[in-house]
Amino acid sequence: MLLQAFDTILDTDLEIGASIICLGLSLVYGLILAIIYKYFKRSSGYSTDIPLSLIIYPVAIAGIVMLSRVIGLNESSTRTTMAFGFAGVLALTRFRSTQHDISDLAFLSMTIILGFINGLGYILYAALILIIMAIAIIVVTITKFNAPSIKEMTLKIIVPEQLNFDNLFDDILTDSCKVYNLKSIKSTEFGTMFELNYVITLKNGINQHEFIDKIRERNGNLNVTLSIRRFNTQIVQ
Repeated sequence: MLLQAFDTILDTDLEIGASIICLGLSLVYGLILAIIYKYFKRSSGYSTDIPLSLIIYPVAIAGIVMLSRVIGLNESSTRTTMAFGFAGVLALTRFRSTQHDISDLAFLSMTIILGFINGLGYILYAALILIIMAIAIIVVTITKFNAPSIKEMTLKIIVPEQLNFDNLFDDILTDSCKVYNLKSIKSTEFGTMFELNYVITLKNGINQHEFIDKIRERNGNLNVTLSIRRFNTQIVQ
């Protein structure tokens, strides 16, 4: 009896009432997921078009799955290919130009999954998945399980072309960092400057302002950028 409650509400003829229910619930589930997303990202910020995408995607995917029934695509494999192909187009369109936080893609993937399941008429399965995902996201957010370590940072140092920077900052980095690695060196400002990029882990109790000042004494008082690797939040002096 319990398993029967999870059966699809759509039959072969695709009744209008059942279709409206599936599309309506897709919209509701997307709205709930958008609210959860805003809660999850409230401290780090987010792109304003993501919540709208989370609301629209489930309806679009559910609609395309149900449309496959109307036009006579009765094979489940064909409907699956069509739905996920359309979802892929949406994802590529959304992420075509810039690289976004991976959590954005995870949320968009959730909407695609919910829309696909609703499009097949398994509305209780979709609700169950949404509840499980919501609980997991809320627990992760409350416990700050996904919070980055503020000690793991990227250090960018600008030095003039004439300055010999080999091992120039090693003593400062050894005193202030648990670990440091020179990631890259590149020329900038038409070859008049060099940019040194380090990946560092600061020791406990290190004053970031004093750390940057020590480096500036060595690089001719040029720009020094210290950023948290996860969010790329920068301290520039």
